[in-house]
Amino acid sequence: MSGLSMAPALEDGDFVLFRRFSPGERPSPGTIVIVRHRRLGTIIKLVDQEAKSGRFRLRGVSALSTDSRHLGDAELQDIIGRAVLRIGRHGVSRLRVS
Repeated sequence: MSGLSMAPALEDGDFVLFRRFSPGERPSPGTIVIVRHRRLGTIIKLVDQEAKSGRFRLRGVSALSTDSRHLGDAELQDIIGRAVLRIGRHGVSRLRVS
């Protein structure tokens, strides 16, 4: 990944392994997700809340992240999966932010 919006949970240059959601499974607040964003391409963000049924408000962890109002809500079908492992310069670690 590149960028600083998820630091310190994820650092610029980290690799992220993810797991696709099962049918009927929904991301919950605090989950780090990989999203196909209509303007920004593939991004990694934190689920802040379910804004409406099937639409989720996203945010970064860092103050350097694009404000969620500018990101817009993500639709469930655009959320590719949940980030589960970070592979960085200090090794491998599980991802849990909440």
